Amino acid sequence: MATVNRIKLFVGNLPWTVGHKELRGYFKEFGRINSATVIFDRKTGLSKGYGFVQFNNLTALQKIEAQQKHLLEGSYINIQKA
Repeated sequence: MATVNRIKLFVGNLPWTVGHKELRGYFKEFGRINSATVIFDRKTGLSKGYGFVQFNNLTALQKIEAQQKHLLEGSYINIQKA
């Protein structure tokens, strides 16, 4: 049975207009996504400005790292391994 290398990324500085769908839409160009989640405040329902994206392969991570800046809905987002 093949082992799966799951790559989980922290994505910060998200605009408040970005939800799960928009986050997934941006990162799908880099590879197949397992999950894309924006973290929301439970009381207000507003985005906390960060989220997580998970991929199954290293190729997606390499493509993301090769692109120096990532612009999503007018804001440069920060991406780090989680």
